[in-house]
Amino acid sequence: MRYKVKAIIDPLAGFCGGVQRAIELVEKALGNGEELAVKGELIHNRLEVQRLYTLGLESIQDLEDANGRSILVRTHGEEVDFFQKAKELDVNWLDATCPKVMRSQKVIQKAYSEGKQIIIVGQLNHPEVIALQGHCNNDAIVVDKDGAFPSLDVDQQTLLIAQTTVAPETFLQWQERLHDHLQNLEVFDSRCSFVNRRQNELSNFAAEHPGVIFVGGRHSSNTRLLFNICRQINPSTFFVEDETELDWEWLSNFNEVGISGSASTPMWLLKRVAQAVTTHFE
Repeated sequence: MRYKVKAIIDPLAGFCGGVQRAIELVEKALGNGEELAVKGELIHNRLEVQRLYTLGLESIQDLEDANGRSILVRTHGEEVDFFQKAKELDVNWLDATCPKVMRSQKVIQKAYSEGKQIIIVGQLNHPEVIALQGHCNNDAIVVDKDGAFPSLDVDQQTLLIAQTTVAPETFLQWQERLHDHLQNLEVFDSRCSFVNRRQNELSNFAAEHPGVIFVGGRHSSNTRLLFNICRQINPSTFFVEDETELDWEWLSNFNEVGISGSASTPMWLLKRVAQAVTTHFE
């Protein structure tokens, strides 16, 4: 007789405010009959983006491809040049930049205008970091976890800021390293409060269940960060993008499993994964 496995969805999981805002902007615009396209990925969740494509959202590679459609600015933001080019091409845009990312952009613009040296803790090729660089003429120095110490002007006033999804220990590590070398260091903690809160919530959730299925986009920094936190607390934490990647051997010793996800994982997908588990073990 096949045993049952109970799937328990994390009640605190779901979109962060920035992603929720972006999804609502898209759905409202498309619902009003607006032709809308996005340059790049709106969010780092392939399945949610595919759902929006079925509603009418389109993807383009360059602003020249707009062809009368409005362009959606993705949650990670865009460079200053993007908006200048859109104006030149008479392209309308709908700004879905995460408010927390927008705040970082303004802080960087101000620091750059004041002649400060700017250091960003983050991934060099991440869309958010690329956009932040575009607000200071690409003059910022980007450092990542365990990265080599950069060449700096130790006497210059310096701003230290972070990609919003950077791990707290990575940001703290760079604060400590730079404080030892720089005379005038200003630290702006731009890390997302939602992500910070979710780290504690996920730690508790992972500890409460014998196993955890973590659902998220494979290319999402937030997914990697939160998945690793879950796995540190509970080694029986397994990653999937959707229910088709479930390995039933993972759950062979459990009578229940927790289902959670990242800030860009929709609740409908968590429910679908939970339903797949429940159905398989009925």
